[in-house]
Amino acid sequence: MRYFISPIVFSILFICSLPVKAQNPIQLYYYERAPYAVADNQGDVSGLIATPAAKAFKQASIPFRWKKMPFKRQLATIKHNKKKACGIGWFKNPEREAFARFTYEIYQDKPAITISRKGNQILAQHSNLKALLSDKNVKLLVKDGFSYGTYIDGLIEKYKPETVVVVASTNVQMLQMILAGRADYYFSSEEEAEHIIRSAGYEVSQFQLQHYDDMPAGNRRYITCSQQVEPEIIDSLNRALK
Repeated sequence: MRYFISPIVFSILFICSLPVKAQNPIQLYYYERAPYAVADNQGDVSGLIATPAAKAFKQASIPFRWKKMPFKRQLATIKHNKKKACGIGWFKNPEREAFARFTYEIYQDKPAITISRKGNQILAQHSNLKALLSDKNVKLLVKDGFSYGTYIDGLIEKYKPETVVVVASTNVQMLQMILAGRADYYFSSEEEAEHIIRSAGYEVSQFQLQHYDDMPAGNRRYITCSQQVEPEIIDSLNRALK
């Protein structure tokens, strides 16, 4: 007996037989942050974290689609685990490890620095990070939901400095707050500090970029994925990152 399979049924069977990865490109979240991740006019994203992340996905033959998204929304989306999605350049900490999957590192920062207003003598007299965070005469500016890495996060929790918390503020707004005296300093990676200042329309000479003798090596950054991203995909990315 001969069986006839209609073209529609054949198409459905063919589609279902394709690898899952090919059917469902992973959404790869980023937010504009030079020199870490910058999009061009064609929608391609490159930079210190974007380039190695994209290279890993391509080498592992894992389809992905760039999607620009504020960091706090990335955090919430990956935590809620409603879709296959990953963010790039995240720091790893115990709270995040409880709900996300991490690849091997894609980049390691230089030691973190602080940005403060030029002439802030209280900041200038501190060469030690622990002493700075213990000083109740200065205010630390922090972004809600941000991690500054395990070491700095731990010291903030231990010394409980005076803080000003902002939600979804841009780097321009944070610099404006520093210049206006609403806060005294905030943490930044050395790689982006001067770029942040110049892109905001300010001169680097208006600010103090300060290093600390007890600041450890820079934070490691990772590709961070929702639990819906299978461990096999994480393994494939890790092989590509070796």
